[in-house]
Amino acid sequence: MKKHAYLLIFVFLLFPLVVFSQSQDVTTKAIGHIVSVQHENGAWSRLKGEFPEEAEPTSWAVKVLKMKKVFDDKAEKGIEFILKDQRPDGSWNNNTAHTAFAIIALKQAGKGDEAVKKGIEYLREVQDEAGGFKRIGKEGAPLTIYTAVVLNAFIDAGFKRNDPTVRKALDWLMGCQNPDGGYGMPKGSPSLAVSTAWTVRALILSGINKNTSFVSDAVDWLIKTQRPSGGFAMLQDKAPEDPEVTAYTIMALSKIEGKKEIIKKAEGYLANVQHEDGSFTSSAPIQFNKVPKKNTQTTLFVAWALAEVK
Repeated sequence: MKKHAYLLIFVFLLFPLVVFSQSQDVTTKAIGHIVSVQHENGAWSRLKGEFPEEAEPTSWAVKVLKMKKVFDDKAEKGIEFILKDQRPDGSWNNNTAHTAFAIIALKQAGKGDEAVKKGIEYLREVQDEAGGFKRIGKEGAPLTIYTAVVLNAFIDAGFKRNDPTVRKALDWLMGCQNPDGGYGMPKGSPSLAVSTAWTVRALILSGINKNTSFVSDAVDWLIKTQRPSGGFAMLQDKAPEDPEVTAYTIMALSKIEGKKEIIKKAEGYLANVQHEDGSFTSSAPIQFNKVPKKNTQTTLFVAWALAEVK
Protein backbone atom coordinates (compact mmCIF):
# COMPACT_ATOMS: atom_id res chain seq x y z
CA MET A 1 0.00 0.00 0.00
CA LYS A 2 2.83 2.38 0.87
CA LYS A 3 4.45 1.77 -2.50
CA HIS A 4 1.26 2.71 -4.34
CA ALA A 5 0.80 5.78 -2.15
CA TYR A 6 4.31 7.02 -2.91
CA LEU A 7 3.71 6.43 -6.63
CA LEU A 8 0.53 8.51 -6.54
CA ILE A 9 2.29 11.34 -4.73
CA PHE A 10 5.10 11.26 -7.32
CA VAL A 11 2.62 11.42 -10.21
CA PHE A 12 0.72 14.26 -8.54
CA LEU A 13 3.92 16.27 -8.07
CA LEU A 14 5.08 15.54 -11.60
CA PHE A 15 1.77 16.42 -13.28
CA PRO A 16 2.19 20.23 -13.25
CA LEU A 17 5.65 19.81 -14.81
CA VAL A 18 4.21 17.60 -17.54
CA VAL A 19 1.50 20.16 -18.34
CA PHE A 20 4.07 22.95 -18.36
CA SER A 21 6.35 20.95 -20.65
CA GLN A 22 3.44 20.12 -22.96
CA SER A 23 2.44 23.79 -23.20
CA GLN A 24 6.04 24.80 -23.86
CA ASP A 25 6.34 22.14 -26.56
CA VAL A 26 3.20 23.38 -28.32
CA THR A 27 4.50 26.95 -28.20
CA THR A 28 7.96 26.00 -29.47
CA LYS A 29 6.50 24.07 -32.40
CA ALA A 30 4.08 26.91 -33.18
CA ILE A 31 6.89 29.45 -33.22
CA GLY A 32 8.88 27.17 -35.48
CA HIS A 33 6.02 27.29 -37.99
CA ILE A 34 5.60 31.04 -37.58
CA VAL A 35 9.21 31.93 -38.40
CA SER A 36 9.22 29.51 -41.35
CA VAL A 37 6.45 31.40 -43.16
CA GLN A 38 7.75 34.96 -42.85
CA HIS A 39 7.88 36.72 -46.22
CA GLU A 40 11.12 38.19 -47.57
CA ASN A 41 9.85 41.73 -46.92
CA GLY A 42 9.59 40.93 -43.20
CA ALA A 43 5.81 40.56 -43.12
CA TRP A 44 3.44 37.69 -42.44
CA SER A 45 0.11 36.67 -44.00
CA ARG A 46 -2.80 34.72 -42.55
CA LEU A 47 -1.90 31.85 -44.82
CA LYS A 48 1.19 32.03 -46.99
CA GLY A 49 0.47 31.44 -50.65
CA GLU A 50 -3.24 32.21 -50.32
CA PHE A 51 -3.45 35.59 -48.59
CA PRO A 52 -1.22 38.66 -48.97
CA GLU A 53 1.19 39.80 -46.29
CA GLU A 54 -0.41 42.44 -44.06
CA ALA A 55 0.27 44.56 -41.00
CA GLU A 56 -2.29 42.69 -38.88
CA PRO A 57 -0.77 39.17 -38.96
CA THR A 58 2.68 40.78 -38.88
CA SER A 59 1.68 42.53 -35.66
CA TRP A 60 0.58 39.22 -34.12
CA ALA A 61 3.90 37.64 -35.08
CA VAL A 62 5.94 40.51 -33.66
CA LYS A 63 3.90 40.39 -30.45
CA VAL A 64 4.55 36.66 -30.01
CA LEU A 65 8.27 36.76 -30.83
CA LYS A 66 8.86 39.73 -28.55
CA MET A 67 6.85 38.14 -25.72
CA LYS A 68 8.94 34.96 -25.96
CA LYS A 69 12.17 36.91 -26.66
CA VAL A 70 13.11 34.69 -29.60
CA PHE A 71 14.10 35.29 -33.24
CA ASP A 72 14.68 38.96 -32.60
CA ASP A 73 16.04 39.52 -36.11
CA LYS A 74 12.78 38.30 -37.63
CA ALA A 75 10.72 40.40 -35.23
CA GLU A 76 12.74 43.49 -36.16
CA LYS A 77 12.07 42.90 -39.86
CA GLY A 78 8.39 42.64 -39.00
CA ILE A 79 8.53 45.94 -37.11
CA GLU A 80 10.10 47.63 -40.14
CA PHE A 81 7.21 46.42 -42.29
CA ILE A 82 4.62 47.64 -39.77
CA LEU A 83 6.15 51.11 -39.57
CA LYS A 84 6.36 51.45 -43.35
CA ASP A 85 2.76 50.28 -43.78
CA GLN A 86 1.16 53.00 -41.63
CA ARG A 87 -1.03 55.42 -43.56
CA PRO A 88 -0.78 59.22 -43.35
CA ASP A 89 -4.00 59.31 -41.31
CA GLY A 90 -2.27 57.22 -38.62
CA SER A 91 -4.17 54.02 -39.37
CA TRP A 92 -3.21 50.69 -40.78
CA ASN A 93 -5.60 49.97 -43.69
CA ASN A 94 -8.23 52.32 -42.18
CA ASN A 95 -9.10 49.31 -40.02
CA THR A 96 -9.51 49.71 -36.28
CA ALA A 97 -8.31 46.20 -35.39
CA HIS A 98 -5.30 46.39 -37.72
CA THR A 99 -4.40 49.69 -36.12
CA ALA A 100 -4.93 48.43 -32.59
CA PHE A 101 -2.86 45.28 -33.14
CA ALA A 102 -0.03 47.33 -34.66
CA ILE A 103 -0.02 49.51 -31.53
CA ILE A 104 -0.03 46.42 -29.29
CA ALA A 105 2.94 44.95 -31.18
CA LEU A 106 4.93 48.18 -31.20
CA LYS A 107 4.37 48.69 -27.47
CA GLN A 108 5.48 45.11 -26.79
CA ALA A 109 8.64 45.80 -28.81
CA GLY A 110 9.21 49.24 -27.31
CA LYS A 111 9.46 50.75 -30.79
CA GLY A 112 7.69 53.33 -32.95
CA ASP A 113 6.52 55.87 -30.37
CA GLU A 114 5.52 58.38 -33.04
CA ALA A 115 3.64 55.72 -35.01
CA VAL A 116 1.80 54.67 -31.85
CA LYS A 117 0.85 58.28 -31.15
CA LYS A 118 -0.54 58.71 -34.67
CA GLY A 119 -2.41 55.41 -34.39
CA ILE A 120 -4.03 56.48 -31.13
CA GLU A 121 -5.11 59.78 -32.70
CA TYR A 122 -6.71 57.91 -35.60
CA LEU A 123 -8.63 55.64 -33.21
CA ARG A 124 -9.90 58.59 -31.21
CA GLU A 125 -11.10 60.20 -34.43
CA VAL A 126 -13.11 57.18 -35.62
CA GLN A 127 -14.74 56.22 -32.31
CA ASP A 128 -18.51 55.93 -32.66
CA GLU A 129 -20.61 58.53 -30.85
CA ALA A 130 -21.95 55.83 -28.56
CA GLY A 131 -18.40 54.68 -27.74
CA GLY A 132 -17.86 51.56 -29.84
CA PHE A 133 -15.51 51.00 -32.75
CA LYS A 134 -16.39 49.86 -36.25
CA ARG A 135 -14.32 47.60 -38.46
CA ILE A 136 -13.49 50.14 -41.16
CA GLY A 137 -13.03 53.66 -39.81
CA LYS A 138 -16.46 55.22 -39.50
CA GLU A 139 -18.26 52.72 -41.76
CA GLY A 140 -20.87 50.21 -40.59
CA ALA A 141 -21.97 49.23 -37.11
CA PRO A 142 -19.72 49.23 -34.03
CA LEU A 143 -18.58 45.73 -33.04
CA THR A 144 -17.67 44.32 -29.64
CA ILE A 145 -14.54 42.48 -30.76
CA TYR A 146 -13.08 45.55 -32.49
CA THR A 147 -13.90 47.72 -29.50
CA ALA A 148 -12.26 45.19 -27.19
CA VAL A 149 -9.08 45.05 -29.26
CA VAL A 150 -8.90 48.86 -29.35
CA LEU A 151 -9.26 48.93 -25.56
CA ASN A 152 -6.40 46.43 -25.31
CA ALA A 153 -4.28 48.81 -27.42
CA PHE A 154 -5.14 51.85 -25.32
CA ILE A 155 -4.31 50.04 -22.08
CA ASP A 156 -1.01 48.76 -23.53
CA ALA A 157 -0.24 52.33 -24.62
CA GLY A 158 -0.60 53.47 -20.99
CA PHE A 159 -4.08 55.03 -20.97
CA LYS A 160 -6.30 54.50 -17.94
CA ARG A 161 -10.04 54.10 -17.35
CA ASN A 162 -10.50 57.85 -16.88
CA ASP A 163 -9.31 58.54 -20.43
CA PRO A 164 -12.40 59.78 -22.36
CA THR A 165 -12.01 57.31 -25.23
CA VAL A 166 -11.46 54.38 -22.88
CA ARG A 167 -14.37 55.34 -20.65
CA LYS A 168 -16.79 55.67 -23.57
CA ALA A 169 -15.64 52.37 -25.08
CA LEU A 170 -16.05 50.56 -21.75
CA ASP A 171 -19.55 51.96 -21.21
CA TRP A 172 -20.60 50.91 -24.69
CA LEU A 173 -19.03 47.46 -24.38
CA MET A 174 -20.70 46.68 -21.04
CA GLY A 175 -24.00 47.86 -22.51
CA CYS A 176 -23.73 45.12 -25.15
CA GLN A 177 -24.03 42.19 -22.72
CA ASN A 178 -26.81 39.76 -23.58
CA PRO A 179 -29.25 38.37 -20.98
CA ASP A 180 -27.42 35.01 -21.16
CA GLY A 181 -24.20 36.72 -20.00
CA GLY A 182 -22.34 36.53 -23.30
CA TYR A 183 -21.60 39.16 -25.91
CA GLY A 184 -22.50 39.11 -29.59
CA MET A 185 -20.51 40.77 -32.34
CA PRO A 186 -22.83 43.75 -33.01
CA LYS A 187 -24.94 44.84 -30.05
CA GLY A 188 -28.05 42.66 -29.63
CA SER A 189 -26.78 39.74 -31.73
CA PRO A 190 -26.45 36.18 -30.35
CA SER A 191 -23.55 35.53 -28.00
CA LEU A 192 -20.34 34.16 -29.52
CA ALA A 193 -17.24 32.83 -27.80
CA VAL A 194 -14.84 35.06 -29.78
CA SER A 195 -16.61 38.31 -28.93
CA THR A 196 -17.27 37.23 -25.34
CA ALA A 197 -13.64 36.21 -24.79
CA TRP A 198 -12.20 39.42 -26.23
CA THR A 199 -14.69 41.48 -24.22
CA VAL A 200 -13.80 39.72 -20.96
CA ARG A 201 -10.12 40.27 -21.69
CA ALA A 202 -10.64 43.98 -22.44
CA LEU A 203 -12.74 44.57 -19.32
CA ILE A 204 -10.19 42.89 -17.05
CA LEU A 205 -7.26 44.74 -18.64
CA SER A 206 -9.18 48.00 -18.20
CA GLY A 207 -9.60 47.38 -14.49
CA ILE A 208 -13.23 46.25 -14.37
CA ASN A 209 -13.70 44.04 -11.31
CA LYS A 210 -13.94 40.34 -12.20
CA ASN A 211 -16.85 39.95 -9.78
CA THR A 212 -19.13 42.33 -11.66
CA SER A 213 -21.81 40.66 -13.75
CA PHE A 214 -20.24 42.14 -16.89
CA VAL A 215 -17.28 39.83 -16.33
CA SER A 216 -18.48 36.97 -14.11
CA ASP A 217 -21.61 36.17 -16.14
CA ALA A 218 -19.58 36.33 -19.35
CA VAL A 219 -16.98 33.95 -17.90
CA ASP A 220 -19.75 31.54 -16.88
CA TRP A 221 -21.10 31.70 -20.43
CA LEU A 222 -17.64 31.02 -21.88
CA ILE A 223 -16.98 28.02 -19.66
CA LYS A 224 -20.14 26.38 -20.98
CA THR A 225 -18.60 26.35 -24.47
CA GLN A 226 -15.80 24.01 -23.38
CA ARG A 227 -16.10 20.52 -24.82
CA PRO A 228 -14.99 17.22 -23.21
CA SER A 229 -11.83 17.42 -25.33
CA GLY A 230 -10.85 20.60 -23.48
CA GLY A 231 -11.30 22.79 -26.54
CA PHE A 232 -13.75 25.68 -26.73
CA ALA A 233 -16.48 26.12 -29.33
CA MET A 234 -17.95 29.26 -30.87
CA LEU A 235 -21.40 28.49 -29.41
CA GLN A 236 -22.64 26.67 -26.34
CA ASP A 237 -24.59 24.14 -28.39
CA LYS A 238 -24.14 22.37 -31.73
CA ALA A 239 -20.69 23.71 -32.54
CA PRO A 240 -17.36 21.87 -32.60
CA GLU A 241 -14.35 22.95 -30.62
CA ASP A 242 -11.81 25.06 -32.49
CA PRO A 243 -8.15 25.89 -31.69
CA GLU A 244 -8.47 29.60 -32.48
CA VAL A 245 -11.61 29.97 -30.38
CA THR A 246 -9.76 28.05 -27.66
CA ALA A 247 -6.82 30.45 -27.89
CA TYR A 248 -9.06 33.50 -27.50
CA THR A 249 -10.76 31.92 -24.49
CA ILE A 250 -7.43 31.13 -22.85
CA MET A 251 -6.38 34.75 -23.41
CA ALA A 252 -9.46 35.82 -21.44
CA LEU A 253 -9.47 33.21 -18.68
CA SER A 254 -5.73 33.55 -18.01
CA LYS A 255 -6.51 37.02 -16.63
CA ILE A 256 -8.78 35.55 -13.96
CA GLU A 257 -7.71 33.59 -10.88
CA GLY A 258 -9.05 30.11 -10.27
CA LYS A 259 -9.29 28.97 -13.91
CA LYS A 260 -6.08 26.92 -14.08
CA GLU A 261 -7.75 23.52 -14.40
CA ILE A 262 -9.99 24.75 -17.20
CA ILE A 263 -6.97 26.20 -19.01
CA LYS A 264 -4.95 22.99 -18.51
CA LYS A 265 -7.67 21.02 -20.26
CA ALA A 266 -7.62 23.53 -23.10
CA GLU A 267 -3.83 23.24 -23.36
CA GLY A 268 -4.18 19.46 -23.63
CA TYR A 269 -6.64 19.88 -26.48
CA LEU A 270 -4.28 22.23 -28.34
CA ALA A 271 -1.44 19.72 -27.98
CA ASN A 272 -3.65 16.99 -29.44
CA VAL A 273 -4.74 18.95 -32.51
CA GLN A 274 -1.45 20.62 -33.41
CA HIS A 275 0.04 19.48 -36.72
CA GLU A 276 3.56 18.12 -36.95
CA ASP A 277 4.77 21.35 -38.57
CA GLY A 278 3.49 23.31 -35.55
CA SER A 279 0.44 24.83 -37.24
CA PHE A 280 -3.28 24.53 -36.50
CA THR A 281 -6.43 24.12 -38.57
CA SER A 282 -9.38 26.43 -37.95
CA SER A 283 -12.43 27.85 -39.67
CA ALA A 284 -12.51 30.88 -37.35
CA PRO A 285 -10.79 33.52 -39.55
CA ILE A 286 -13.58 35.38 -41.35
CA GLN A 287 -11.58 35.33 -44.58
CA PHE A 288 -11.89 31.52 -44.73
CA ASN A 289 -15.70 31.63 -45.09
CA LYS A 290 -16.09 28.88 -42.45
CA VAL A 291 -13.86 26.48 -44.42
CA PRO A 292 -11.33 24.81 -42.08
CA LYS A 293 -7.75 25.54 -43.16
CA LYS A 294 -4.31 24.94 -41.72
CA ASN A 295 -3.12 28.50 -41.25
CA THR A 296 -0.75 30.96 -39.64
CA GLN A 297 -3.36 33.21 -38.01
CA THR A 298 -4.64 30.50 -35.70
CA THR A 299 -1.10 29.35 -34.95
CA LEU A 300 -0.15 32.89 -33.94
CA PHE A 301 -3.06 33.24 -31.54
CA VAL A 302 -2.36 29.85 -29.96
CA ALA A 303 1.25 30.91 -29.37
CA TRP A 304 0.09 34.27 -27.97
CA ALA A 305 -2.43 32.64 -25.65
CA LEU A 306 0.03 30.09 -24.26
CA ALA A 307 2.68 32.78 -23.78
CA GLU A 308 0.28 34.60 -21.44
CA VAL A 309 -0.51 31.59 -19.26
CA LYS A 310 1.38 31.76 -15.98
